Amino acid sequence: MSSEKPTTTAKLLLLGAGELGNAILTHLSALPSIRITLGIRSPSNYTYLTASHPSLTLLPIDLSGPSASLSETFANFDIIVSATGFGADPTTIVKLAQEVLRAGSIKKAKGESDLWYFPWQWGVDYDITGDGQGLMPLFGTQRDVRNLLREQGEESNVTWTVVSTGIFMSFLFEPFWGIVDRTHEKEGKLVVRCLRDWDHRVTITDVDDIGRVLARIVNEDVEAKRRVLYIAGDTLSYGQLAEIVERVSGREVEREEWTISHLVDELKADSDNDIKKYRLVFAREGVWWSKEETVNHKLGMCMMDVDTYASKIFGNRNTGQ
Repeated sequence: MSSEKPTTTAKLLLLGAGELGNAILTHLSALPSIRITLGIRSPSNYTYLTASHPSLTLLPIDLSGPSASLSETFANFDIIVSATGFGADPTTIVKLAQEVLRAGSIKKAKGESDLWYFPWQWGVDYDITGDGQGLMPLFGTQRDVRNLLREQGEESNVTWTVVSTGIFMSFLFEPFWGIVDRTHEKEGKLVVRCLRDWDHRVTITDVDDIGRVLARIVNEDVEAKRRVLYIAGDTLSYGQLAEIVERVSGREVEREEWTISHLVDELKADSDNDIKKYRLVFAREGVWWSKEETVNHKLGMCMMDVDTYASKIFGNRNTGQ
């Protein structure tokens, strides 16, 4: 735990106001030592947020704009949190990291303190996944951003923190993901599929919990600077997932195994399908970690687990009580 806590108001720039951005905004707004500016392309679309966050400042920012101008803007802040989402072009992610590094150098030249940067890394362990054996250039870019910050962060007056979250809790149950298939639920049929085998694991975190844990990190309740941190609402095997769905739904679950060879064949037949690429990557390594090694575990935080989330989805039909 850090021996020094924030004693003055820090200016924080939050980039993005999607599902994750809103969760981050909600929980960071509760920190008295932080003043938040929301950077979005069209502030007029987000004025409603100032009703629930009166101290929030809205700032028009186009991340595709000139790098020199963006770096000058970024240099006005103490902390930058990127919640821009996976829709960004891989080159934009590297561009943003480079602009933050330049902003840190600008602050250094002015004799100001370092710039603390949280890049968009709210996902798997990109150091391990790499580019998914060529399937996911975006994942490879995320790894490249980590290495860029490691190599240039200190000399550029930039402190960085990577927060690995696993996949978002809601994603695990999305129909397009195909793992929990409720297509014929009305007929009493549920299907749970595994990626690779039933012992293979996945780490999942609810978006609201990501915001909660980030607030503790920004408040310096845990050593975080120049580190890769892990958080997890749950880490479980696909076999455990099937058991949970069967219990909370009160229905028999059909189990279907999607082996790596099956996933490879599926992708060969539909090589441009991004979801099939994701599935194959998630059947490999770097997509799970033990809850015991997470920040939330060290801080003693209660998190949304899969059992609780599934119970809400299936209406608590049978919680096994």
